[in-house]
Amino acid sequence: MARNLQQHRARTGQTPITVYNRTHAKCALVAEHGAHVAVSPASIAQTCTVVFLSLRDDQAVKDIVTQLLDSIALETRDEPLLIADLTTVHPSTTQWVLHKISQANTKVRFCQTPVWGAPPAARSANLVYVTSGNNSDSALLAEISVPAFARTTIACDDPVRAAKFKIMGNFMIAGILETLGEAMAVAHDSGISRELYLEFVKAMFPVAPILGYAHKMVDEDGEASKTQVGFNIHGGMKDVGYAIDVAKSAGLDLPVAELAHKHLQWVLDNGDENWDWSSLAFALRKQ
Repeated sequence: MARNLQQHRARTGQTPITVYNRTHAKCALVAEHGAHVAVSPASIAQTCTVVFLSLRDDQAVKDIVTQLLDSIALETRDEPLLIADLTTVHPSTTQWVLHKISQANTKVRFCQTPVWGAPPAARSANLVYVTSGNNSDSALLAEISVPAFARTTIACDDPVRAAKFKIMGNFMIAGILETLGEAMAVAHDSGISRELYLEFVKAMFPVAPILGYAHKMVDEDGEASKTQVGFNIHGGMKDVGYAIDVAKSAGLDLPVAELAHKHLQWVLDNGDENWDWSSLAFALRKQ
């Protein structure tokens, strides 16, 4: 996303972005297109007016937000800082961030702004980007993101609601994986074959995410889901678990999510957490 954003800004004559990552090599991939490289999150907070976060998990979000706020507390800002978090987090983490900012007494606004799309969609600027916050912040984020790294945006006014929105979107994807895995297992064991069933999927659901996951379950006898990793088991279990939590907070159950979580757990116990989450199909095959 950062590389696409920098390339777009360079093409359109806009100021370069500043990037930070603990892995310096990842920054170098963006810097070669003209981006500045920061030495710390604090230095970004001191020089930028909009900061995008894309982090591994909830604790990383809390750590970086704390560093940003601590840095801002030591300086006098003329312009407010807008933090846009693309990370998929539990709604309680979004609430924690909002409370932390409210207690900091700084010129900081926060938007939960998750994305849908695997790494290939990010590379091709084909992500779906959720904006939140007030109308002006939402419009600004839409202007920055499309067409730099997203193909469209969906506005969601409340940051906590945006976190729930992303989780339930990911639940639907998990539900598709569970259904595909079950169908592929029955197709194989009943003599239809996974390959033939894939032809049905290609004809009826020629949509990139569904078709991509179906191919991973079939290609190389399903081994492709071990090597073509877009979203791993660790991330899948986290997000499905969050979906179950959101449902419980609303007084509801998600039986499909519970099944998917069970099968992801099987892969974690019997396979590798770094496999793609479509590998849950292995839990449905005869062992």
